[in-house]
Amino acid sequence: MTQDRSNKQTLAAAAFAVFAVVCLIAFLAGRTADIWQLQILAGNLGGGPLIGAEGIWQSAAGSIFAVLIGVAWFGLGSFVSFLIPATRSANHSHVLELASKIAIGSAFWSLIWFFLGLAGAYSGTTAVATLVIGLVLAGLNVSRIREAKSESRVPERAGAFDKALLLLIAVPVVLALISAAAPPTAKDSLLYHLSVPKAFIAQGSNTFVEGNIASYLALGTEMHIVWARLLGGIFSERTAEVAGTIVVWLFFPLLLASIFGWARETGISRRWSLIAVLMAASVPTAYHVASSGYIDIALALYITLAIYSLCRWWGQPSNATASAIAIFLGAGLGVKMTTVFVIAAFALVVLLRARNAADTGKIIATGFGSLILAGAIASPTYIRTWAVTGSPVFPFYMSIWPGTAAGWDVERSNLFQGMNAQYGGAESNKANYLTAPVRVSVMAQPEEPANYDGVLGVAFLIGLPLLIWALWKLEIPTEAKIAAGVAGVMYLFWLFSSAQLRYLLPIVPALAIAIAASVEAFGDKLRGIAQYAFAAAALAATLTTVAWFCQKAPLRVVLGGETRDEYLTRNLDYYPFYQAVDTDTPKDSSVWLINMRRDTYNIERSVYSDYLFEDWTLRTLVWDSANIGEARAKAKALGVQYILTRYDFLFNYDRSTLVDDKKPRSENESKLKMAKDLLLDPAATIKSDNKFSLVRLGA
Repeated sequence: MTQDRSNKQTLAAAAFAVFAVVCLIAFLAGRTADIWQLQILAGNLGGGPLIGAEGIWQSAAGSIFAVLIGVAWFGLGSFVSFLIPATRSANHSHVLELASKIAIGSAFWSLIWFFLGLAGAYSGTTAVATLVIGLVLAGLNVSRIREAKSESRVPERAGAFDKALLLLIAVPVVLALISAAAPPTAKDSLLYHLSVPKAFIAQGSNTFVEGNIASYLALGTEMHIVWARLLGGIFSERTAEVAGTIVVWLFFPLLLASIFGWARETGISRRWSLIAVLMAASVPTAYHVASSGYIDIALALYITLAIYSLCRWWGQPSNATASAIAIFLGAGLGVKMTTVFVIAAFALVVLLRARNAADTGKIIATGFGSLILAGAIASPTYIRTWAVTGSPVFPFYMSIWPGTAAGWDVERSNLFQGMNAQYGGAESNKANYLTAPVRVSVMAQPEEPANYDGVLGVAFLIGLPLLIWALWKLEIPTEAKIAAGVAGVMYLFWLFSSAQLRYLLPIVPALAIAIAASVEAFGDKLRGIAQYAFAAAALAATLTTVAWFCQKAPLRVVLGGETRDEYLTRNLDYYPFYQAVDTDTPKDSSVWLINMRRDTYNIERSVYSDYLFEDWTLRTLVWDSANIGEARAKAKALGVQYILTRYDFLFNYDRSTLVDDKKPRSENESKLKMAKDLLLDPAATIKSDNKFSLVRLGA
């Protein structure tokens, strides 16, 4: 019998090894644009001097301000935690406790900065005063930091393999730090994550930014960018920029520390806790988000700690654990509205916990009370939007809950929802719903909506059959079951809403912990092979991250060897035209941006631009005008003196968004000619190439 069991384990381990190798080969086969170009891409890191005194000083100063804000998070978080003390578990992790306190502090500082914005108090003085308060609170609790040196109840010696895992974890974290210190180039950051805080600072408050619909969204993470930019701005604009992006990067190491601490508390060994951390750290899209000023890692941190708190509540329903759920879910809802999907998953867990419980009423009260309190914590920003637009969920779902604001309407709201539904390609092929776990692991590509617009890697695909088998046949910790259950519900919401890869990041930590706990329930043979399989998958994903890092090549600009303008010219093809606007137009002039990614961050002139659908006004103007003279008059009525356009596809009949398929070709061609006369007038051209054109209106 023993021999038969051993043979089955050997066969299972061999089958798993083959499966892992197939997954890895399939992943590598699709990485022709990054991993297989890595040797060539690495050459981008050179090309000039490496270090410059002024540049490296600005990078260092901005980073220091961001770290000081992180310390202030810890200070306020320690104070709040003191008010809601919770009992420690048998396997208590000081690393997790420290990360939780910092996260709690960040959540409440975000609320404070929201209300400071309502009061019109965005200033350098306010930034310094709040930082001092946070640092004083941190100083009063500094002794707690020493406890973080002990991460587990059972000391384990770190072998060579564990050290290799730590090195692999460090690579994307360090590369993300360097990239975050470089001038931002990511689309959504230039559209609103960084441009809205910059506009808030310019106006001294968080009053809605004219023309930027994103200013109506929940902006929990962006509040920290405001704080950081105000502090950095005391020295220079470049220092402010670095501080604003590094403060968002801080959520990345905090998330990884939380994964490790939670895994240790669950009873997972040190090695497999590190593998769980590595699974999350090596996701290339996680690197991209952490380095770009995006908010999804912050959301992942709050949701991860909320799921951990839910597990604690399951074992010990109490006001303290319910309060922790409320704080972290509320913080998540303050970052992004999609947290409502998490709340739905939590509601199911609460009902399961209440079933057959002796104190059902109390369980329901504390469980659902925490969800209601989470909504209350996040409510200020939604109430504010509701009061101004008529809808708390503006600018989404306007066909269901109407709202009004200049530059947005029901048609654009529906188009936005339709655009989001394109991610994953299920709209055109319903079979993609069933094959999504394989496609998102193997076929995912950045900048390709049908392929999820990102890269996940195959570590989770490799772990999926082990997780399913363990949940079905083996005994694993309850925490792992809850984590897997919540992750599964969130995955289904993601799959049938907007299957964009970075929106999947909030379930990655919980899924990594559930997989690590599942693997430890198997025999030694499979565990031995599995550790190398996961390490290999993480290595392949990390090589993708390294290739992306080399594509941008941010090291020289961070160390001062390359100027900001040189770096942006390399990475943003339209940046020279922004320079032309800032140097060749009067300071009091206004420019109309068309199909320029609505990058208002890098331009120092008044801007008119449609949000998201960037040629909306142009299309309306052209079709409402009888001739070029009327078109120019309508353009002048917008209050602009210059027009900057990306036009390379705009006049292509088969690709142009100006073409109305319901109209005859002759009429469409006439409208395209009118648009061309408006945007490419040779007599009015200031600067142009085969892609962009800057013209003076009415020259």
